Amino acid sequence: MNPALLGNAIQRKRVALGLTQQQLADMAELSRQSLNGIEHGSVNATLQTLGRLMDVLGLALDITDPDDSRLASGAPTRALWMAAKGANVSYTGELTPDELERALATGEVPSEYRPQVAQVLDEAPLQLVTKVVAEVAAKQHRNPAEIWKNLRRLAESLMATRGGLWA
Repeated sequence: MNPALLGNAIQRKRVALGLTQQQLADMAELSRQSLNGIEHGSVNATLQTLGRLMDVLGLALDITDPDDSRLASGAPTRALWMAAKGANVSYTGELTPDELERALATGEVPSEYRPQVAQVLDEAPLQLVTKVVAEVAAKQHRNPAEIWKNLRRLAESLMATRGGLWA
């Protein structure tokens, strides 16, 4: 979550309720300086502190998975497509979403796609990698843990270490 976005919501609600920073800080048992930092997204607050602030203001922190609403609306997930497209930028030959799915489902990758799969494992945003694993698991009707195991096997064979993350 973006701290500045959360801080902005807290500030808007505080102002709408006619509270000063000092009043809200006193009610939430924190310093005015801490509240100011939270509102401006420059202070890392604990969940406990944020919980007190949210309770005082009557706000709720809603945790949603955007993929759930995408699937509910009938729209397909596109993590495999995005990862494959991003991996093809620097290499000849095109890694398709189907080839990437097959590699993650089996733990094996044809030699012509090794550079692209290594790029996904080493350089794609981690949020995208987790979505790719979830998409492959859903499409293959398999447990995501199996896909993660295959991903680690691929990473080892491709020497894609990502700083030891896949070890």
